Amino acid sequence: MSRNIFDAYLIVDWSANATPKRGADSIWYYLQTGHGETELRNPATRWQARDEIIEILRKLVKDRQRVLAGFDFPNGYPAGFAHAVGFAGLAWRAVWDGLDGMIEDSANNGNNRFEIAAQLNERISGGPFPFWGCPTHRQSETLSARKTHDYGKAIPERRHCEAWLPRSQPCWKLFTTGSVGSQALMGIPVLKALRDHPDLAKQTLVWPFETGLGPPPPQMEPSWQVILAEVYPSILKIIAPDDQIKDAVQVETIARHLAERDKMGLLAGDLSGPDSLTPNIRKLIEDEEGWILGAGTFA
Repeated sequence: MSRNIFDAYLIVDWSANATPKRGADSIWYYLQTGHGETELRNPATRWQARDEIIEILRKLVKDRQRVLAGFDFPNGYPAGFAHAVGFAGLAWRAVWDGLDGMIEDSANNGNNRFEIAAQLNERISGGPFPFWGCPTHRQSETLSARKTHDYGKAIPERRHCEAWLPRSQPCWKLFTTGSVGSQALMGIPVLKALRDHPDLAKQTLVWPFETGLGPPPPQMEPSWQVILAEVYPSILKIIAPDDQIKDAVQVETIARHLAERDKMGLLAGDLSGPDSLTPNIRKLIEDEEGWILGAGTFA
């Protein structure tokens, strides 16, 4: 049997909470290694989560382990977003750098995500579009509590990967249930911090932006040990027991599922996306939109 692509699997359920929080609807992550080690953690803030994850990845890199680190928020936006907001350069990286320069996130989870969404709307449409969703007292001329516009070709509502997952929420939604838009605004700067960390940068690549829509070739330079990817825990029908927190059950279940698919030789196909994707769509995915691991391939 061929060797696994990865030795360890780290799955992170993110949060855009504005105050420290543990328990349901907060940050959870689960690590599973090939040595049988497991770790389930529930940090109260994004700063704490970022620092803990950096230390985990540093240790795995030092131990020469190859790790798949999956985060449950959009790593990119629908085609045209980077250009519309004026982020110059390769689209995905321009978005990561641009948001990192705008988002403010304090040690106690205080943040400016609604203000930044309003600023981005001003750049794109001059009105409350495409981002939407906020507390009523946060509404303004460029941010509405409710969706007010229909999406079109200029700014699509969904990325191509989300067409395979009809239950997923659009990345523009910032508030209430399924507000992955806020998670993306608060999470992408953390991904950038991991990707560019001085102890990790030479060993880290972002799938599919830097690897292509496929498994990272063993000979790829730089010699990788960490692959950052996007996951969607609800891609599986996971039912948590009444005495357990669903977020915690989901991160563990997804990590174990990916480890099993890797062992069975199926993960390479998941990393490649559906066979039906055209070359043009694949390029758009690799340059700008990203992909959810398992979309169109998980049974």
